[in-house]
Amino acid sequence: MKLFSRQKEIIIHVLYWLIIIIGSIIKLEPEKQFVFGFDEVTLFSLSNLFINISTFYLNYLYIMKRFFDVKMLSKFLIGFILIFAFFITFRYLLEEVLFLHLFGTGNYFEGTTIQYYIFDNLHWASAPIFASTIIWIVINFIRTLQKEVVLNEEKKKAEIQFLKSQINPHFIFNTLNNIYSMVFLKSEKALPAIEKLSEIMRFTTYETQKELIPIGSEIKYIESFIDLERIRNTKEIHIQLLTDIENENRMLPPYLLLPFIENCIKHGILDDEKNPVVFSIKSDEKKLAINVENRINNKLKDAHSGIGVSNLRKRLAHYFPNKYQFEIINDGVNFKSHLEIEL
Repeated sequence: MKLFSRQKEIIIHVLYWLIIIIGSIIKLEPEKQFVFGFDEVTLFSLSNLFINISTFYLNYLYIMKRFFDVKMLSKFLIGFILIFAFFITFRYLLEEVLFLHLFGTGNYFEGTTIQYYIFDNLHWASAPIFASTIIWIVINFIRTLQKEVVLNEEKKKAEIQFLKSQINPHFIFNTLNNIYSMVFLKSEKALPAIEKLSEIMRFTTYETQKELIPIGSEIKYIESFIDLERIRNTKEIHIQLLTDIENENRMLPPYLLLPFIENCIKHGILDDEKNPVVFSIKSDEKKLAINVENRINNKLKDAHSGIGVSNLRKRLAHYFPNKYQFEIINDGVNFKSHLEIEL
């Protein structure tokens, strides 16, 4: 998102002064008809224009930046007093002192009291001061809102990248230890394990840098993940991966599916043939549904348990606000999770 540019700011100022000029050349005749015409240009009309421009931009460029603070109205009031004082003092010195000395005439009648002069000029000063104040507040309010949007977007992107980086590091470490043991023992499983780990690392290195990936890519990643788990386990594991994908090129954020199977492998009983881990993925043009069920291995204690699910909730809230249902049932024996996303 581009912030409110200086060019747009200049255009607003040009439009303002055009309105002021047009307003000065339109006159209302006694017959209540609008006619165009310039009044006679006088010394005091030029000085009035110069004083108005000076006051406008002193307030816009300095006073508002230094004194505008919604939390300190007294500070804002001081700024207003200063800019009104500038207008009155500057006009008096220019028209009633300098012009009187140079041209022998002032703008006010002789004998005008200082009280009346101040009161009258509060009126004349209000136009450039209030106009510059309103324009400054509107432009800076827009810029503030835009900056907040940009900061929130950057914060969300940084958080998403952080959440991605948190996913399954312990799995990688454990797998490397397993592969090291396989190589040391010259196991035939070593090379297939390295190949599957390479596929996983390729996915985490390249695919996760993208905002969206085909759902088929993550399913292939999950298959490699399960295959690697089968290779590195001494016991036979039983995981049923059931897929019904209408369009495997459907684009989704990466790592939406993996936390489910990762959670099963970390906390589930994998070698129970009668109660296998069941991982079901269904997707059509309108909906993605994931159902996972596994028996809980209460003997395992993982200090990092819950990170994957917690991260998943945050990412779902970011990518699919108010468009998903995520339910978990844990009775201490069986763990069931259901995710449904409106696409």
